[in-house]
Amino acid sequence: MQRLRIVQCFFTFETGGAQILALELVNEMCHHHDVSVVIINNRWNKRLLSLLDKRVKVVLINRKEGARNPWPILKFNYALFKINPDIIHCHEPNAVKLIKATRAKVLQTIHDVGIAATNYGLYNMLVAISDAVYKDVKSKCDLAVKKIYNGIPMDLFNRRSDYMLDDSQPLKIVQVSRLMHDKKGQDILLRALHAVVHEYGFSNFSLDFVGGGISYDYLVELASELGLTKFVNFTGEKERNWLFDNLSNYHVLIQPSRYEGFGLTILEGLAAGLPVIASDIDGPAEILVTIPGGFIFENESVESCAKTLIHLINLYKDNKINGLMNESISLVRDKYSINTCMKEYVALYSRLKKDTKAQPVLSLLNGGG
Repeated sequence: MQRLRIVQCFFTFETGGAQILALELVNEMCHHHDVSVVIINNRWNKRLLSLLDKRVKVVLINRKEGARNPWPILKFNYALFKINPDIIHCHEPNAVKLIKATRAKVLQTIHDVGIAATNYGLYNMLVAISDAVYKDVKSKCDLAVKKIYNGIPMDLFNRRSDYMLDDSQPLKIVQVSRLMHDKKGQDILLRALHAVVHEYGFSNFSLDFVGGGISYDYLVELASELGLTKFVNFTGEKERNWLFDNLSNYHVLIQPSRYEGFGLTILEGLAAGLPVIASDIDGPAEILVTIPGGFIFENESVESCAKTLIHLINLYKDNKINGLMNESISLVRDKYSINTCMKEYVALYSRLKKDTKAQPVLSLLNGGG
């Protein structure tokens, strides 16, 4: 295997699906390649950075977000010059505009639907994380797009093995994501739980929201209005290792997003041995329709979400979850492991490096491509 010099480039490195993917990708890649993480703006999560393998070089440009000062851009390009990478892998569309000259091949991973295609033509290659994102990108441009599914470190997760649920045990529900209800749909879940209590007569449950964000106050108030305060806990953000160790303590993970390019937390729930409920939007549904332990409900439908949860509760009571999850784990491992994801990216990097027809970014920018 040819040793590659790889730069993973971000504007910010705070908790999010793109950053988590990159974190786990580079920790796999650095065993066989020289990997750097370059963060352009002055926003990063120290806890997240601490999880990077010590072999990964971290370069902090410390640019103030939105600043027009040319010095950070010069610093950024000098850092790239010193690293002399074969591949620059960007995770936001505008990053390529700051690269003034490089002989490296530059690609972007597109992590969600609905992203403007303005700068796509400046990249040597685009990568979509799901069929939903692939179709979204292809509807906006006629450029080369490769589909590579996100992956997770399956073996780091403790896995639930006890699927018995009797009347003495509360059903433990978890929702892991930023508290941003306009996208992530936490309000839908709360309203569905209100229906579970008042229409279906089931109240032996608890819900943990794991994550922080701009919707915290709104969701706390909504839980109070719905009479759910005693059932709902807001745990705040948790370290990555906490998820590895503790996700398996729950009975079900629910991801009620209104829109989502993929849904990394869905895979994390499955890796921890949990059945997963999600809305039937393209990204999550693409994963769950092939997984026996996956359940989908009609997007934005409180009634459908409540019915799906009651269906899962009945499966628990009938002792039918164990078989579903045993089938699910092998399917998730084969298709969505971080090792599979990493191998696909490295194969793409190698092909790009050898591609003499692909113009360097310097030519693309000067040509106004």
